[in-house]
Amino acid sequence: MTRSLRRSARIAAQSALMMILISTPTLASAASGTPPRPKLGSAEYRLSWGVKASRATGVYRKGATGKGIVVAMIDTGVGPDAAGLFSDLSPHSIDLVPNRRFDTGDRRHGQQTASLLAAPVDGAGTFGIAYEATLLSIRADRDGSCLRTCAFDPPLLAKAIDYALDHGASVIGMPMASRRAIQAIEPALERAAKRGVVIVAAAGNDGDDQPVWPARYATDPRFASSMLVSGAATLQGRMAPWSNKAGATRSRYVVAPGEYVVVDCGERSCSLVSGTSYSVAYTAGAIALLLSRAPHLSGPQAASMLLQSADDLAERGTDHLTGRGRLNVGRAIRAVQEAKG
Repeated sequence: MTRSLRRSARIAAQSALMMILISTPTLASAASGTPPRPKLGSAEYRLSWGVKASRATGVYRKGATGKGIVVAMIDTGVGPDAAGLFSDLSPHSIDLVPNRRFDTGDRRHGQQTASLLAAPVDGAGTFGIAYEATLLSIRADRDGSCLRTCAFDPPLLAKAIDYALDHGASVIGMPMASRRAIQAIEPALERAAKRGVVIVAAAGNDGDDQPVWPARYATDPRFASSMLVSGAATLQGRMAPWSNKAGATRSRYVVAPGEYVVVDCGERSCSLVSGTSYSVAYTAGAIALLLSRAPHLSGPQAASMLLQSADDLAERGTDHLTGRGRLNVGRAIRAVQEAKG
């Protein structure tokens, strides 16, 4: 059994964030038929601080928005009324538990991670790092488990990975944790790797020296070239002390925003949440940005570019604490352009 990775309960936003949110929404001007870009300095931009921290802001001017890239998030789903919350919610989004009976408790985790990935630029609340990516939401939590900690059973996780592959996903986010290997998903992971689909898995929230599973599969040669492990960074750009370290996955590990990121914005306030689950959304979105800007890249090539372009956080080069370092999407895009040119 695996569980969802939320370190903290929803935290009321500080007054400064509330003041930002009630400012008048503004959008960057765009040509007719062209989606708007986030307006620097707007309330929406400031609330979406993880985008700037990932060095993604400049890539939108180069046409990298995630458009045309399907990203599957295996989580607790986004709810039946969520279509308007995303630029492109796949019609194949699904709840893999038929006739779910106990749809109660706090299961907003799936909608929160999805919003950090693919919420639109609309001048309200926050936007996702790959705001034009196609979100394939796959709900796979055990019926009734979210009354406590949302749990995911291995056979359903395997089914979810295969469902993502069957419906065109180029990237699959797995924001969940297990203390032991999950043998039931290994054949599905192998199929994903053979197709060049990138799996982004959460490092874990216990401050341990090694990531949890399925992230630990990034050390397995069957899957390693298609796997990324995502640790959590703070607003100040440092590694969150509670985030599991890179350990044996150091060559496939990056750090992305994951502490006190902004979600669930209403008319006057937002919530702050923390966890490596949320960093998964930024890392998966970064792959979508690379693939949308450079469609000639394979998934493993895009993952490699992202790893090579990360900013050092601890020792120079790859280290056992922060792996390859902090996510830097802008540098990765520049590296792709230089390689072509």
